[in-house]
Amino acid sequence: METLKKDWKEVRYVGWENSMSPIIWRYSFSNKGLNILSQGREKKTMEYHVEWDKEREHGWFEIYDEESGGEDYYAEGGLSFDGNKLYDYDGVFSLDDEVLKCLKEWGADVSDIE
Repeated sequence: METLKKDWKEVRYVGWENSMSPIIWRYSFSNKGLNILSQGREKKTMEYHVEWDKEREHGWFEIYDEESGGEDYYAEGGLSFDGNKLYDYDGVFSLDDEVLKCLKEWGADVSDIE
């Protein structure tokens, strides 16, 4: 069987979120006081790496910002398939739309995840 793999870049607006706040602001401190680095979303070039081993019915993804090499924004996780149906993933709260789009282009059924 085959292993599908795709690496690409997308310019996206990204920001961190958690269960307590919809948007986390980034700050820095200097001798001049508090500096706001970002107010919610930042425009970043994100690198995507997605792989699907159809024989093992397993895959993975990795996403990170190009500018910091993943120091500012980073996510990774596993993908679990039953045949062509994606039934589970781990590593993030919700699977990135670009990863889902890639899997659909390869013929995966992602209806349980969307």
